[in-house]
Amino acid sequence: MGERLREKLMLRGLYSAANAMRYRAHEVDVTANNLANVSTDGFKRDRIAMRAFGDILAARINDQSDDRPVSFPPGVNYIGIMNLGGPAVETEFIDFSPGRPQVTDNPLDLMLRGPGFFTIETPGGERYTRSGKFTLSSDGIIINPAGQPLLGVNGQPIRLTSPSPIFIHSNGEIVQDGLPVARIRVVEFSDIGNLEKEGFSMFRVKDPTNMAPLPAFQTSMEQGVLEGSNVDPIDALVQLITAQRAYEAAARAVDMFNQSMNRVSSELGRLPA
Repeated sequence: MGERLREKLMLRGLYSAANAMRYRAHEVDVTANNLANVSTDGFKRDRIAMRAFGDILAARINDQSDDRPVSFPPGVNYIGIMNLGGPAVETEFIDFSPGRPQVTDNPLDLMLRGPGFFTIETPGGERYTRSGKFTLSSDGIIINPAGQPLLGVNGQPIRLTSPSPIFIHSNGEIVQDGLPVARIRVVEFSDIGNLEKEGFSMFRVKDPTNMAPLPAFQTSMEQGVLEGSNVDPIDALVQLITAQRAYEAAARAVDMFNQSMNRVSSELGRLPA
């Protein structure tokens, strides 16, 4: 094998290992954040999908894109210029699977069963959450831990003026002294993939002009229960350790290729002109 070819192959290996380091570092960050929120009410874990060389290869076979070189032999399938190897993050997405129910018996702890979201009023507009941990403010408004009001079906914050016990039906109707006083607004979305996180277990719509919240027909409410995080601490810890070890292995490979390239460069420098 010629020295020049060997150097090119080692360069490709170096980039491949560095790409693997980049992917694993991102995986560590995502998994660590999930693990840190294992006790956060209504938290939805983030997940990443990896795309390997074989998947890219399969996707490019019979590709009719315009990047086929003019000099490429006719009658032969053009696969395309492949990446430098190693895993790559194809997409990062939010896992909206339900979290573990936690019974609290607090009348303002609420859990949604189904795909719906509570609606919260914030300075930036309406936001949506699965966290049903609410309290009463000093003036009787139902608020979340950040002090932001829970909205009713009329689009206004819910204010309770009676100190009587609070009963909340599965449809979100609030009853005191045997009389309905308000109804909690719960919404659903045609494509939850268009929601993005905004902190405090809240979400916003990426493009409100293309996706408006819909009435919740598939969601019910349960009083005295909270939806916990959907992060499994054991799985997340195993994934974190695996990602860290994979990162360390890729880092060792980068160091090995770097040392080999230094030796090849030294040998090339001693070759006669």
